[in-house]
Amino acid sequence: MHTQNFITVTLIITGLALTPVMGDTSERRISYSKAYHPSVVSSIAKILHNRGLEEDAAELIASELVSEQENTLLAMMMHILENHDIVTRDEVLAYLSQAALHKQKLDFRSYDHLIGMVEKIRQKPTDEATRKKLKDLAKVTRQLFA
Repeated sequence: MHTQNFITVTLIITGLALTPVMGDTSERRISYSKAYHPSVVSSIAKILHNRGLEEDAAELIASELVSEQENTLLAMMMHILENHDIVTRDEVLAYLSQAALHKQKLDFRSYDHLIGMVEKIRQKPTDEATRKKLKDLAKVTRQLFA
């Protein structure tokens, strides 16, 4: 009986000791996940507006380039491209704003388009490792957003 009480007291003390640490951790996770990330369309529209277009015209041009489904796809792609140190989010947005201004048709699931976009942004040919990453990204995006 004495051993059972000892184990019970040990578990209660351990629970009380670790509760503040666990509570603090979950609070931090919540605050990090609520970071503000504007949509791709609004970011492109903001760049176009900063370049001199009227706000309504910039919104219209940006929304013609990127549909709602492509907005999610592009947000994911920009995150992956930035995490793999291929190109930054701002560089992709500048490229997309230029494409929107010229009313280009873009296929965001195409490997060839990804290679062309990265090479145009970097202004140099891509290396083998980058091409492999872009090939994998194009394959995943075709599967997810068929």
